[in-house]
Amino acid sequence: MEANRKKILIVHLYANGDCLYATAVARQIKKDFPNSHLTWAILPAFAPILKGNPYVDEILMVEGVPKNDTLAFKRYRKVVQQQKSEGKWDELFITANIDDNQALYDGTVRGMILRAYPGKMDVPLQPVLVLSEDEKARVDAFAEQHQLSSFKHVILWEYAPQSGQSTLNMDWVKRVAEQITKTIPSSCVILSSAHAFDSTKNIIDASPLKVRENAALSHHCHLLIGCSSGITWLCTSSAGKMLPMIQLLNPEAMFLNAPSTDFKRYGIEHAGLVEMTSWSEDALLDCVRLMSSGEKEKANQLYNQTIPVSFRTTRKILYDRICFLQFGAFFRHISIMREVYGNHPGLYLAVLSSLISAPFKIMFNRIRKKKTAKKQS
Repeated sequence: MEANRKKILIVHLYANGDCLYATAVARQIKKDFPNSHLTWAILPAFAPILKGNPYVDEILMVEGVPKNDTLAFKRYRKVVQQQKSEGKWDELFITANIDDNQALYDGTVRGMILRAYPGKMDVPLQPVLVLSEDEKARVDAFAEQHQLSSFKHVILWEYAPQSGQSTLNMDWVKRVAEQITKTIPSSCVILSSAHAFDSTKNIIDASPLKVRENAALSHHCHLLIGCSSGITWLCTSSAGKMLPMIQLLNPEAMFLNAPSTDFKRYGIEHAGLVEMTSWSEDALLDCVRLMSSGEKEKANQLYNQTIPVSFRTTRKILYDRICFLQFGAFFRHISIMREVYGNHPGLYLAVLSSLISAPFKIMFNRIRKKKTAKKQS
């Protein structure tokens, strides 16, 4: 490394979809700090999503900081901050959506991540994903093996997310997938997850493909059934294809990240989107039929369910900030939510609820920890 190059560390440890959002931050850093050397700290499980990224010079594998382990993350943050003070890093940007960064949530996960960068974001925000020729060839071979080109309707189904956006089980998904292939002529369903099963002609297991290769797979497909997790956002990346989407979302997810909200917030055009927060097998089948036949507007009119504005997440975020004595983050979150939603009554109810419940929850947690300690001693 050249001696005069700025050494910059970005800390974004997980997960695939979130790291895809954060690639825009890496791109911005490279614009703001020309000729810098950018190192990205990440958990090994998610490091492949950065492979080939032109804005990342080095990947730093981080062990011992499990996903969602706030205390472990706090310890790691102290380590990298100490490294910066010792001169290992000239600049340090922590964009991971954990700890006090959760206060930056504004109804979208992308917004939470982008707000963590202190500079102005004026680069394209599309997630950056660069596939190798070998990866593209693997996907082409997969498509040829399963004769995807022989089907008029190839449906990609993301059904086992790590984001908490949906709660589907494999048996139900496979049953509905079979009904789809019986109902829609010349159709097949590709089930994308880490769970392997025996493929049939029309129900295809995509687990042999790497996560990032689903971006190339999207170019062989015509419709996505998603749940706002990694596969959904791979389809919006520079290597993916923006497919018409049916999104099956869990409205009780702690960090609800509805694509409709994200697309509207960031001016993203899409080829057709239906979001459902409650559904029956028959409703989903009919929605897929309409979307596959090109009747996207009718599908939207019949089955799209508007995501209600909820401040459930705000209650949790504010409660956690009180527990960790992060009062600056507490007020910052309120300010961000006011900026986005105005003086919504639900916001102030959430603030009041967190203030009232926090002391009782803290006391209860302390009592529970003491009881647990006694049992273990």
